[in-house]
Amino acid sequence: MNFTKTISCLLLVNIAFSSCDGFNWFAEFEIEACDAGDISVIRTLVSQSEATIELDMDVDFDGEIDPLEVGWQFWEDGRLVHWICSDVPSPWYIYNYNCGLSGEIPPILTKLDKLEKLHFDNNNFSGEIPTQLCDLKVSNKSDYWFRISENKLCPPFPDCVEETNLIQDATDCYEKK
Repeated sequence: MNFTKTISCLLLVNIAFSSCDGFNWFAEFEIEACDAGDISVIRTLVSQSEATIELDMDVDFDGEIDPLEVGWQFWEDGRLVHWICSDVPSPWYIYNYNCGLSGEIPPILTKLDKLEKLHFDNNNFSGEIPTQLCDLKVSNKSDYWFRISENKLCPPFPDCVEETNLIQDATDCYEKK
């Protein structure tokens, strides 16, 4: 399917959804209709990533990265169910980018309890992976659904993290010790 047909299909899908349902880039979302807890988690990640965040995500050009601008998101019944923050196609340029999320993965990420797909690979996360991450539905699925590889995460890794997600730049892990 070519790009134009894909975009057209996504727009049609969004027409059938409410004010916080569908794909974030192809729908007019009302942030107030989205789950406040899900929005809070995204705001936390944006706040802690201020120095490294990818500014191409500022699709409304207001100088700030708003929660609904962070990567590709799919919302259903007001809840975040898919969140892709790696190899995201730029809406303005012909290249893909990563979200530039950084810092430690906060345990509050587990508040995204409706999440079915999470791609955080190729960002700048550091520190240890919180064991609470194993509480997410996606954590015990294949790397098609859950990706956190190619960050700067340190061992020990929780049992729920598949081997394919263990490819990390651990240089900083050993320099601190």
